[in-house]
Amino acid sequence: MPESPSFSEPVGHRTVTHAAITTFGGLTGDYAQMHFDRDFGTAQGMGGTIAHGLLSGAWALGALAQHAPERLGLGEPSAVMTGYRVKFSRMIFIDDLFSLRWRNSEAPATEGLASEHGLHTEFEVLNQRDEVVTRGSVSMSEPRADESSGDGPSLPLPSEPLSIGPWTGEGIPLPIYAEDMVKHGPRGESLGRTVTETDIVNWTNFTGELNPLYLNAPFAEEGAFGARVAPPMWTFCLGFGDYLRDLLSVSMPSSGFAGHLGDSWRFFAPVLVHDTLRTRHRPVSFKPSGSRPGMGVVEFALEIVNQRDEIVQDGRVAMMMSMR
Repeated sequence: MPESPSFSEPVGHRTVTHAAITTFGGLTGDYAQMHFDRDFGTAQGMGGTIAHGLLSGAWALGALAQHAPERLGLGEPSAVMTGYRVKFSRMIFIDDLFSLRWRNSEAPATEGLASEHGLHTEFEVLNQRDEVVTRGSVSMSEPRADESSGDGPSLPLPSEPLSIGPWTGEGIPLPIYAEDMVKHGPRGESLGRTVTETDIVNWTNFTGELNPLYLNAPFAEEGAFGARVAPPMWTFCLGFGDYLRDLLSVSMPSSGFAGHLGDSWRFFAPVLVHDTLRTRHRPVSFKPSGSRPGMGVVEFALEIVNQRDEIVQDGRVAMMMSMR
């Protein structure tokens, strides 16, 4: 078997600040207490204020855009992000210093993506002690040989719409433990959010993912969708914020603390300015943790739909929670 390519040298240094955490929360709607209450992390034995895990994932794409733009297809109007996967290895604290390294991969970022028609990149985010805090991969579409006519990129097809089922929260035994989540955990659909010009500009400036497909109207008009699109990473983070607010609205052990382990998502259709997005979510699986006795891993399914009820993205979120 051929040897795996080695990682690049680390690049893209950024320091985690209170301002960065506050900005990320405002851009995504993730206002979890551990990110904003300076006493919460200490009380939970975490050692201080914890940054959003997805902050590292978003900054990873920004570093790739700045230092390896070819990995994200920048400058190619038909290059579209089709999938993303991220796993969080360590907690991220105020004053941590991020850097990124990457390498080519033969495997798609998520299931359901075609490996032969994509550009796949693995990456690692390191802190100032050279510890890996985040691992992930991103997949970009590449035009097929028979797509020279401009029919657009090769995108995956969504599965069946997510079945949510009724949920009111009434009569549920509290607190909800990990093994009860699939049966009793929150599920539902968000009220909706209309995408604005401000959303796109603020996100790209904050993350550094300055893709002309998001920002350059004449360039994007020559692309796969004929118009600028919202960054897929932002739309997933928006859906994550919708789901998390519902999760944290119910009583859980350990003062409602749930550890975020990782995510994956697929991109099906463009999100344009003035589209209105809603998030559907529900818990779908549970298993005891293999590394932490008394804890369980719960997986939640997310689905982001537009005003025409078209599925534009779907994803899975893995959370570590206390068992009974």
